[in-house]
Amino acid sequence: MLRNNPWLIWRARLAGAELPRFWALGAWGGVVFLLLLGLGLYRMGLPLKKVPLLLAEDFSSPLEPAVWQQAVTATELAQLVPDRYFSASECKTTLPAISAAGLPLTVYTSIDPELQKLLQLLLHRYKPQIGAGVLLDLESGAISAMAEYRHADEAGRIVDADVGPLCLTPIFPAASLFKIVTAYGVMEKSGVAGNARYPVIGRYHTLYKYQLGLATSRYRFREQHLSLEEAFARSVNPIFGRFGVDLFDAEELLELGRKFAFNRPLEFDLELPASKLAVTSNPYRRAEAASGFIKSTTISPLHAALLVGMPVAEGRLLRPYLVERVVAADGGEMFYRQEERPQVCLEDQKACVELVGMMRATVKYGTASKSFQHLKRKKVYADWDIGGKTGSLDMPDSGRRCEWFAGFGKDPRHGRSVAAAVVLVHGELRTISSAFIAAEMLAAALQ
Repeated sequence: MLRNNPWLIWRARLAGAELPRFWALGAWGGVVFLLLLGLGLYRMGLPLKKVPLLLAEDFSSPLEPAVWQQAVTATELAQLVPDRYFSASECKTTLPAISAAGLPLTVYTSIDPELQKLLQLLLHRYKPQIGAGVLLDLESGAISAMAEYRHADEAGRIVDADVGPLCLTPIFPAASLFKIVTAYGVMEKSGVAGNARYPVIGRYHTLYKYQLGLATSRYRFREQHLSLEEAFARSVNPIFGRFGVDLFDAEELLELGRKFAFNRPLEFDLELPASKLAVTSNPYRRAEAASGFIKSTTISPLHAALLVGMPVAEGRLLRPYLVERVVAADGGEMFYRQEERPQVCLEDQKACVELVGMMRATVKYGTASKSFQHLKRKKVYADWDIGGKTGSLDMPDSGRRCEWFAGFGKDPRHGRSVAAAVVLVHGELRTISSAFIAAEMLAAALQ
């Protein structure tokens, strides 16, 4: 059966229409344009050419990897990130790299260029001996900013020049940041809330044996009673030290630390050594560990940001990541990204809620209140939910003062939730507080 050819019919009608020549050329040009447009849209809808998938050792998937897929460890992935990447004055979000097989690659990171630039600017402006900071998106686990700074005069006297990246290395005393762990443990074990009251004698930031009931003092002190929230916000060492003496034994403190990822590796794209916690059966040593008044408990800035983010995320914090994807030179995409799954799980939801309230009190009237004073004058501050924890202790070898702030910021209107951690090691002069730098970072992330 014969069928009409629409293409020939349309061409004959066009030829016999006696149209001006430029009209005919325009019609043919339109046809070519539509064909090219359709081809372009079709190609846009096609998936990228796939090359062997990069799988981390801790990657979980219901699908079994094919035989041509290779497993990539954090050590191998770290080789794609240049040395001193986090200390560079301009930290690029897209990195050229070469694979072990010599294949040109492009690494796309989760770094926000504006936030990264601000963090670098603040660290260079105030010039501490050592500085490092991390900004983490709690909704996704993405690292928005991660930077470090070494003063030219430091020359490896405080931290060896070969140690790094500083944001991932647990060489800094955790100090009073460990009170986050102890406070959660107290509420979980005793079932108390932030308004529970405890006695204290002497100064808030000392830890003598007579303050712990382990010895008597020849001086007479007036006993005060503070709530758990006040003790946390003002970082009262004797109250938290008594928890280590009266409430927890050594094994319980170690287990509590493991819940918050001490003494166990954290999953991350790059190598992230475990933060260290050591507790002995000696009552005074337990008091030191519970209050954070000990140099042997160490933590990295990234872990500090996760530490404060755990209760904010209601005990279910997603695995952090820095690398979003890796693309080959021919356009093939080697995807490296974790599934959304909890990195840490805290079971006591009530304790998490109470702990977040205590961190708010630290910024409202506690040890970080002055550093956030300039933000409180802003009208938009009333829409934000901000809290955190300070900490300070001398570095183990150099004796230089190590100062922490780890905090969170939430904007309920836009569903934004971030955590920040900043550590500074000061010289003879203290140029700025770590809480001030963290306040600037939280404000920039929420605006």
